[in-house]
Amino acid sequence: MEQQEFQHIAATLRPRLLKLCTHFFDSQELAYEAEDAVQETLLRLWQHREKMEIYQSPEALAMLIAKNVCIDIMRRGATWHDKLDECLLYVEADNHTDQTIIEHEAERRLFKALDRLPATQRRMLLMRSEGMTMAEIAAACNATTTSTKTMVCVARKKMMELLKTGRDKK
Repeated sequence: MEQQEFQHIAATLRPRLLKLCTHFFDSQELAYEAEDAVQETLLRLWQHREKMEIYQSPEALAMLIAKNVCIDIMRRGATWHDKLDECLLYVEADNHTDQTIIEHEAERRLFKALDRLPATQRRMLLMRSEGMTMAEIAAACNATTTSTKTMVCVARKKMMELLKTGRDKK
């Protein structure tokens, strides 16, 4: 892929990436994080430019990279759990329905369980949840399709175990 072609793709994707990243960092003091996440996403996309032909859509790849970058930034800054806790407080203070509170609690538990998975398993499971095929995940992670299937299966089982036993609460 030529630089000029990439610049056209990046210019087209930038507004959607910024909108996605802004959802992760919606408070004013974290607004600059969204811009950093977009820049990091475009950098990673540029680094994968030679492999982009194996993906069905450069846009889907960019969105997946952006989500992973946002998660990484939030984990580094310990804002991930703070933001979830803040959401729960908002829901409770705003007298939303019990169903909303239950949904937020389930989401919080899911993220805590995800945090307990090894990084590679977490990454592969997130890619799979975004709709990537096993072959696409294997290519993105420099792994074989067989080992990718195994790792995703192990990650799913571990997630189920953590959620069933309540050990996601640490």
